[in-house]
Amino acid sequence: MSLDLAAHLIDIIGAFLLITMIVILEAGDLYRAIYTMAVQSVFIALAGAVLGAATHNTDLWVIAGLTLVVKVFVLPWLLLRVIHRMRIHHKIEPLIPVTATLAIAAAIVMLAFYLSSSLVSLKQVITGNALPIGIALMLIGILVMMSRRTALMQMVGLFASENGIFFTAMAISQGMPLIIEIGVTLDVILGALVMGVIILRVKSSIGSDIADLDQLKG
Repeated sequence: MSLDLAAHLIDIIGAFLLITMIVILEAGDLYRAIYTMAVQSVFIALAGAVLGAATHNTDLWVIAGLTLVVKVFVLPWLLLRVIHRMRIHHKIEPLIPVTATLAIAAAIVMLAFYLSSSLVSLKQVITGNALPIGIALMLIGILVMMSRRTALMQMVGLFASENGIFFTAMAISQGMPLIIEIGVTLDVILGALVMGVIILRVKSSIGSDIADLDQLKG
């Protein structure tokens, strides 16, 4: 695969990543947000495969496989299991109106492209627009966490934000050392398990809403 074709494909994948992030941001249903996060991770794995084919780096193929298994199947399964165990209502209400969050997200995307335009030295042929797209994904993921008070939705925002960091690092470095990628993947799984246990503990006493934690005050 030529570098020009790889850069073009990375740009297309990046556009789909932004679309999935917008869907997560405006989602009013936990199931929809989780399934969209899984679709987003499919695109991350596809980006790894494209970069692997372009650079002939076998580590990127392994990373793509790990992403497909862990982020497309394992993490969504863990989150859905928590929902079923807690029997929580899957409809979620935003703290900030959806129209306002979408406007903020649009501003974030424009700001990310504006800021990255000054970093010409970081642009490589194969990178395409991975840098501004990754920055936008990371910041919009943080916006998801800030605009939702449901703990599980905040976890979705966290993992989606991590996908943005992963996408940028993978594209710009054209493949980080495999041991680092595996370590990051294991950290994500461990974080999901720990947060799942904490959510279950909170649910057993005051419910799953983060806003309800003020009930613990003496």
